[in-house]
Amino acid sequence: MKIKTAKAAILAESRKPLIVDEITFPDALDAGQVLVRILYTSICGAQINEIEAVKGPDKFLPHLLGHEASAEVIEIGPGVMHVKSGDTVVLHWRPSQGIQARPASYKWKGEKLNAGWVTTFCEYAVISENRMTVIPADYDLKIAPLFGCAVTTAAGVVKIVSGRMSVASPAVTVKIRSARPSLASQGAATR
Repeated sequence: MKIKTAKAAILAESRKPLIVDEITFPDALDAGQVLVRILYTSICGAQINEIEAVKGPDKFLPHLLGHEASAEVIEIGPGVMHVKSGDTVVLHWRPSQGIQARPASYKWKGEKLNAGWVTTFCEYAVISENRMTVIPADYDLKIAPLFGCAVTTAAGVVKIVSGRMSVASPAVTVKIRSARPSLASQGAATR
C-alpha cells in the first residue's frame, strides 16, 4: 500500500480528549477496501455521544472515529469496481454500491487499533467500497461531508416515515440548483 503511516485522532478513553498520534496501516488492501486521503470531515452528535460514552462503556477502545468526509481515492483493493484512483468521493455511514469489506487492521503503538468500515478523523483512511460515493471534483468539498451524515440520515427518515405514514403525503422538496437532480425526488417526495 502507498501509505504506511499517518496521523489520526484516537479515542483511547471515554470522556477524555482525543489523542492525535501516528497510526500504522496494513501492508496491503484487502478485497473491497479503498485507500483515501481525507480532504474535509465533520463531527456529528453520534460521535460526541460516543466520546462521552452516552450508551455506556465502550468495549472497542482504543478506536478511530468519524463517518462523514470528502476524500480523494488514492488506491483501490481487489474487486473494487465503483471507484478508481483519483476520484473525489463523499464518505458516509450508510451502505451503498460495492463490496462491504472487512474493516482495516490499523495499529497504534504496536497494538491493534479498532476501526469500522469508515473512519474520517485522520489524514488517510482505508474505507469499505460501499461507504463512499463518487461526487463531481468541482463540488464544494467543505460542504460534501454533510451528505455523509446529515443528508443520508434525513433521507432515511423520510423513506421510513413516508413508507409507514400515509398522512405524510404529499412529501414536498425544493430544488435549489435546478441543474442537479434532486435526491428526494428519486425517493419519497411526490412534488
